[in-house]
Amino acid sequence: MPDMNKDKYLKLMADIPFFKEMDQAEREDLLTFENHWMEFKPKEKILNEEEVDYGFFVLLEGQVSVMRSKPAEVSLAQLVAGAIFGEITMKAKRPRSSSIEADEEVTVFKVDGQLIDKLNPKMVIKIKDQIIDLVITRLDEVNNRLSSFIR
Repeated sequence: MPDMNKDKYLKLMADIPFFKEMDQAEREDLLTFENHWMEFKPKEKILNEEEVDYGFFVLLEGQVSVMRSKPAEVSLAQLVAGAIFGEITMKAKRPRSSSIEADEEVTVFKVDGQLIDKLNPKMVIKIKDQIIDLVITRLDEVNNRLSSFIR
């Protein structure tokens, strides 16, 4: 990662809820994992449906589309900075159920087992807490949608 991106990434992290519980030193430590910081151009695939990859992504900048190709290609959602995607395969160890494509230039941070193994336990807990919060939020959303169909 070029030095000029360090300040950019630190500024982006400051605005993203995923990093809110991390102090400046912890955020700077994440910058040392250069291969986990990725940038994509419009129309580039970030994730491919059916691929096996045990990591998730934090969207720091830009917008992406979530798509599924079966039975026919359909756009499921659009995600903006602050979104987390791909987290299910981190623990479920199964192929991805959708693809993610950049709608514009995007910056992401990838969290996978290799990264987790290298982080201090305090950081791992902070990351796991963020994923737990995400799962609870998504479960609430699903429950609310289901209850609207039952009423």
